[in-house]
Amino acid sequence: MSKGFTLIELLVAIMIVGILSAVAVSSYQDYIQRAQRADAKTVLLEVAGWMERNYTATGRYNRLPDEVTAINNTSFTDAAGALYSLRSSPKDGTPRYAIRFSAVEEQAFTLEATPATADSQCGNLTLNNQGVQELSGTHSGTAADCWQR
Repeated sequence: MSKGFTLIELLVAIMIVGILSAVAVSSYQDYIQRAQRADAKTVLLEVAGWMERNYTATGRYNRLPDEVTAINNTSFTDAAGALYSLRSSPKDGTPRYAIRFSAVEEQAFTLEATPATADSQCGNLTLNNQGVQELSGTHSGTAADCWQR
């Protein structure tokens, strides 16, 4: 009686490992995309908070008419006085989402987070001054799913 594996047994084992690896990699990529989306939502909420503080101080969201371009290129100062940019997510490192104002008026604003690589499930994340969380662009998911996960 010989000891060892037959070629068929070895091929079956390799096939099982391959299937498990494919499932694991796919799940990991989904997890990474959800984490990047969560960071973009955090940055959107930070910018919205900054805009609300500006509104409280000045009575308007924009400081000057047609200021969308200027605001999109602005860095902000946090409570500790540290200067940082909220134009991308994550704030440091390789940008995964571009954060910009799609509209800024005296009494309203809309923020948009656009992924650097296509996100077929959620597309672009949008947030307005009333706290309405929506999606724009091409997407197959719902706003509730994308903003809650």
